[in-house]
Amino acid sequence: MQTVRMDRLDERLALLKALLGLSGTEKDTLLEFALRTVEDRVLGYIHWDTLPEGLERPLVLMTAAYWKGAALGGEQTAAGPVASVKRGDVSTSFAVSGGASATAGTFDLAEGGAFFGWRETLNGYRKLRK
Repeated sequence: MQTVRMDRLDERLALLKALLGLSGTEKDTLLEFALRTVEDRVLGYIHWDTLPEGLERPLVLMTAAYWKGAALGGEQTAAGPVASVKRGDVSTSFAVSGGASATAGTFDLAEGGAFFGWRETLNGYRKLRK
């Protein structure tokens, strides 16, 4: 895992907490873990050693989407549009982004994987392997 300068990590953490509507420090360890995990996956996909400056904000947005989609903070996944309704014995299920389940495709950067629709953004930075 690559080392991020502490001021950069603090900046990312502050932005992530603002996006998620979190305050206090009780979830900082989990948030930092999520930031580093998403960054590691992005770096592995684009084949860089350090994150390009142009991906700083997208990284925070991807981490927020991952946090919410995987319900990492203990919160329930945000409900999306209704996916199905059953009237007998009343049953309603909700879809999340793209109608998929909450964690489907979360880190699937392979061909056909969505990674919350960020693959197109990442492809602009992707290098060929040596």
